[in-house]
Amino acid sequence: MIKYKLKCKSSYCFEQNDFDGWFQNIEAFEKQKSLSLINCPICGSDNVVKSLTTPSLKITKSDNSIQKKETKDLEQENLNQNILRNENLNNITTLLRTLKKEIQKNSTFVGKDFVNQARSMKQGKIKEKPIHGHGTNKEIEELKDEGINVINVPWIPDDH
Repeated sequence: MIKYKLKCKSSYCFEQNDFDGWFQNIEAFEKQKSLSLINCPICGSDNVVKSLTTPSLKITKSDNSIQKKETKDLEQENLNQNILRNENLNNITTLLRTLKKEIQKNSTFVGKDFVNQARSMKQGKIKEKPIHGHGTNKEIEELKDEGINVINVPWIPDDH
């Protein structure tokens, strides 16, 4: 059976919605149409036309194998993307470890006293020097609001 979308073209129903018609095949539709057996369910007119419809496809075993191949291709593409993400993550991790080593080599660790020392340097109470340490996100934002240049660097564990 074939399901067609049909539309009445009479002046009475011209703007009405489509309706469905079921036919054994295209020849059955054409024969019924030529004998004026297809009528609008709203106005009864035989001025009915068939709208464009998409076919309904039945999947066979060969189609199923095509789907399996497409699924395998998609899985391989996802695997390739994951490999690229891992490589990018490794590159970022390497970059952060290198940055950490440079910070450690070129500044003084002040621990939890970081925020106080940063403010003291800005106020001129102590001599300015490169430091690194700990502070909460709120404290870091407050330092930035006060015009103190600080950056929050993710501290990656050393690679052993």
